[in-house]
Amino acid sequence: MKQLLRIFLLTLLTTMLSSVAHANMGPAIVLQFSIHFLVLTWVIGLGEGMLLCTLLRAWKLRSLKKRIFISMIAANFISALLGLLFVKSTFADHIMGDVTIENLISVFWTMVYVTFVLTMIIEFPFFLVIFYGRKRWVLNAAATTLLVHSISYYLLFSFYHSDDRSMSMVTKLEVVQASTFEMKEGYDLYYISPDGKQVMRSDLAGKGKEAIATLDIQGMPDRLSACPRNTGEEKDGADWKSVQGICCNCGFDLFVIMNIDGKYKKQQVIENFSPRSSISIYNGEYIDHCNEDIRREDFWFRSFGNAKNWEFWSGYIYQLSVNKIWVRANSYTRNNTTHLGLSDKSYYSVATPFTQWLVQNGTHVAGDYGVFQLGKDQICIMDPEKKRIALIARGFGPVVAKPPLEEIPEKTPEATNEQTANEAP
Repeated sequence: MKQLLRIFLLTLLTTMLSSVAHANMGPAIVLQFSIHFLVLTWVIGLGEGMLLCTLLRAWKLRSLKKRIFISMIAANFISALLGLLFVKSTFADHIMGDVTIENLISVFWTMVYVTFVLTMIIEFPFFLVIFYGRKRWVLNAAATTLLVHSISYYLLFSFYHSDDRSMSMVTKLEVVQASTFEMKEGYDLYYISPDGKQVMRSDLAGKGKEAIATLDIQGMPDRLSACPRNTGEEKDGADWKSVQGICCNCGFDLFVIMNIDGKYKKQQVIENFSPRSSISIYNGEYIDHCNEDIRREDFWFRSFGNAKNWEFWSGYIYQLSVNKIWVRANSYTRNNTTHLGLSDKSYYSVATPFTQWLVQNGTHVAGDYGVFQLGKDQICIMDPEKKRIALIARGFGPVVAKPPLEEIPEKTPEATNEQTANEAP
């Protein structure tokens, strides 16, 4: 009993230190891994010990029973700790390779098989201790290791996937090509290259990619930000008349937010880069993030102020919330009121023991599509209505804006199906 108490105290201490060290990873995934260390390590160890005591008929053999339970609890604790170190190591990075939404499922199962084999290798010496002195003890220890871990791994897998959310970003959504999205309006996508040295531009299908600026800075770029050139009240424009405190037709400047010695600062990249850019709107008012705490990015997706049927919200626990909006007439005020449809609320995330991807820098564009950064350097577009997702480009810190006026082609009579004055009706 004293040995079991010592192991429990060591497990508790390691769990607390692990939680402090990974405090910035997000409470959900850390809580799950901490529960694994503190609870599941003991539960699985005791369960495997009970299974072995039954197989070896050791319930009445006090010394063997004690050796079984101590060995199984110690084996599970050590394998869990080494497994966590392995997942965060460069060896795991080499095995997984370049992981995106397009190959996440296959990479996940590859890691499941790899960790299953490694777990048996790590815990095999503890089974040898249990079977030592018996006939064919090495062979019996190997066979029992395979049997016991097949059962315990199934239970562990069920724990991590009990709510079917760990990879819902790719299991509940169909991964397609970005070119399959039909854009209602023209947009330009601005983002930082994966190496953090260039500002790139393309359309929302990832076509026409070009480098438009070189980031010659000392700090590490965090993201791009579009700031209005004039924050006066906008008077004209049907789509923008409800946005107070900003002139949406006066153009926007493109800035890069940098992390310099732990402090966030902004630096202008392109002046007047777009006539209109996505902005943060709350209750019809513009939320200024250019002059306040520019370190924090809004959880609500930026938008262009046009009508929409969905709401996007990205939390800090590797989760994207998508809510259906419906409008109901108010008989008292004769006005329409907007409500979130609780039955049409969906959650998507990627939070497995091997990969945890944050959703950030989101923009809501026409067609009710969401454009956002997923993980370290994936820029994706999502259609909540048809449940589709696509990878647009590799990079980070995206900003979606309207093309410059000189790049917008003029509509011809053929394109608009209009007749000229010289054409016969």
